[in-house]
Amino acid sequence: MRNSPVQDPPVTGAWWPLPRRERTLPGAERRLSHRQPARQQPARRRLSRTELSRTEPSRTQRPRTHSHPQRRPPHRPVPRPPVPGHPAAAPGDRAAHTPAPGPAARIGRALLGQWHRVAGPTWAALCRRRLAAVPLTTASVLLVITCHALALTDTGSRLVWALGGVRADVPLWLVPLRLPLSLFAPAPGLPWWGALAQVIVIFGVAECVLGTVRTATISLVVTAAATLFARFVLTLGPGHPLAVPASEAVLADTGPSAAVVGLLICVGWACRAPLLIYGTALTFSLECVLTSTLSSRAHLGGIVAALLCAAVTCRTPVRAASAPSAAAPSSAAAPSGRDA
Repeated sequence: MRNSPVQDPPVTGAWWPLPRRERTLPGAERRLSHRQPARQQPARRRLSRTELSRTEPSRTQRPRTHSHPQRRPPHRPVPRPPVPGHPAAAPGDRAAHTPAPGPAARIGRALLGQWHRVAGPTWAALCRRRLAAVPLTTASVLLVITCHALALTDTGSRLVWALGGVRADVPLWLVPLRLPLSLFAPAPGLPWWGALAQVIVIFGVAECVLGTVRTATISLVVTAAATLFARFVLTLGPGHPLAVPASEAVLADTGPSAAVVGLLICVGWACRAPLLIYGTALTFSLECVLTSTLSSRAHLGGIVAALLCAAVTCRTPVRAASAPSAAAPSSAAAPSGRDA
């Protein structure tokens, strides 16, 4: 029986990190005694979509993390030393440290506020509708240019006088027929560019604020009142304070000046701009005092008629515009029967 060679002890799992040629050498256990056995990790099985949906939370179930920025501490005003002459106030009262505005500042704020009340509705209407917001003004500008162009010729001047000429010797029944076109006929002391500027500015602002119908109505009523008052002034004797020279009786009582006075007063009434009302009345009253022309006397009758028209027909557009904005949520919650 042949002697079998001495066999090494069986290789254990701790020898597997050694190369194959060193696994059977003697003393392998001694060389691997300082090493840790390799950890055998189980093979990972690929999960299906169903298992992934069960194990992983959905997007709606994932917790939301909000990154809040670092909040700054609230600003605390530094208390200022008390000003002599002012009453003591709380440290956080900002109004106490603000000096009271002077008379000039208060007057400037009042003027600026009244300017915004007049210019605000005008600018808004022009931006929204363009020339469609001022059809009466556009037609008036064309009539002023046409009448002044026709008055340069003899035939044209006779035609303009036959259609819009008003004077003291004209029969009273003929005055209402010529009154609408008399607003655009040439005036004795007013150049054509002055009449054109008055029509563009005053008629345009009044039409944007008051509307086309009220602008036309007020212009005709005030012009008629001024014409009738001028006839009354001509009947006064020479010793009366409102009397005019006899040469003024043969001058034509035409032009847009009386309508401009009435529209300025009505616009100031509607926009809550008393400075416009007082300024217009005072300016034309001073004109009546300083001059003795028939047109300056006629403007007094136009001022009285304009005040009556403003009290009867003019309303404040600022309050009317603020009411729908305040009632907008209620109207949206409960629609009217027409919309339904």
